[in-house]
Amino acid sequence: MKAEVINEQPHTWKDIVRPLIPRGLLNARNAYKDRQALAYFSGLSHKDFAAGKCPAGINLYGDSAAGTGLSRSVQLLREAFAEVGIPYSFHHIEEWSGCFLHAEEEKGQTDYGVNLFHLQPSVWLSFLKQFDRRQLDEHYNIAFWLWETPELPKEWHKVCDFFDEIWVPSAFIARAIRKVTDKPVKVMYYGLSREGEQLPDGMAARRRLGVPESDLLCLVLYDGRSSIERKNPYGALEAFHKAFPTVPENVWLVIKGKGFTKQEKKQLERRLRGIPNVLWVEGLLPWQEVQELLAAADVLLSLHRAEGFGLPVAEVMKYGGVAVATDYSSTREFLDAGCGCPVRYRLLRTKRDISLYRKGTIWADPDTEDAARQLRRLYEEPGLRQQLGQAAQARVRGMLDLKRSGERMKHRLRVIVGSQEG
Repeated sequence: MKAEVINEQPHTWKDIVRPLIPRGLLNARNAYKDRQALAYFSGLSHKDFAAGKCPAGINLYGDSAAGTGLSRSVQLLREAFAEVGIPYSFHHIEEWSGCFLHAEEEKGQTDYGVNLFHLQPSVWLSFLKQFDRRQLDEHYNIAFWLWETPELPKEWHKVCDFFDEIWVPSAFIARAIRKVTDKPVKVMYYGLSREGEQLPDGMAARRRLGVPESDLLCLVLYDGRSSIERKNPYGALEAFHKAFPTVPENVWLVIKGKGFTKQEKKQLERRLRGIPNVLWVEGLLPWQEVQELLAAADVLLSLHRAEGFGLPVAEVMKYGGVAVATDYSSTREFLDAGCGCPVRYRLLRTKRDISLYRKGTIWADPDTEDAARQLRRLYEEPGLRQQLGQAAQARVRGMLDLKRSGERMKHRLRVIVGSQEG
């Protein structure tokens, strides 16, 4: 019997023609339409900030539950606000594949005078189409952005027009944004360390993995959604193999990854074929388990090509591990030879578009020989590993203190609402 097709819609001329149009032309058309829409929205004026009309505090918009570096960034802002008593309301924004979905607001919220939008420019237009833009009126509007290379994407430039100022977690990002706007750009380092806090139990992770306490645990951690080419786990695996052509029984390589394609995983597995003591940890883990894994690591291999901040590097340092990381972009602001193992690199330009990173993007090509040499030395000199780990903890406590981070934001809030000069 011939199957019956119900409610089949007739093809339109668009349905017939669209498959014949090259993907590049469609992307260019969509980008042009987005630029037009941004120009239209940016031309719609909103009322200037009215200091004193709303209570002093922050309305924070962002996704705190996606299990990404961006969602962790939102959580760190909330922790900093709470640490120093900054009044705030939180508006949860769900993002997926760069598309704005919906917002959920906590009950009993106060409307404060400052809006802080922790939303990347790539999703700003989708968000703005559904957002009540009257909320911008008479508020001081701040963007919190992350980016990883020296040049901001051209399609992001116009988004600067919507804000009174921009906050970023590193001077590296600040330099990129200041090239394209005269709006104030303020560096607000994250607060990762709190005096007297209890650190995660790294032994719990070792027990789950079956790694003895005295063995060397090397960790490679990445999220394919953040671009596997930029995170560069392949470089980390190459450095590990060069450091240990024959892997000793007391050396382990743990790969924690998520968001990779089947093809990417097969490529990683091919590179690991024949290497003993390799453990895979896949998928989205509870935050506490991720922290336990970082606390369990003696060494984090992060041969990234560029980082907007590098939270895993800072977190492993907080727990006394040693980061072997590319000496480029934001991680070099808190990692140096006194508290870790910065890896030499050369700069290159990409020869094709890679996700948001356009052809011609400048980023680093880390020296895997240098990384391997430093990794081997860490294995052979446990005393050096301990010395660098202690220095790393001290660096994070001094530079990335939670209270200091919150006080910096609190001071800026006071300046904005006009309670003091600065």
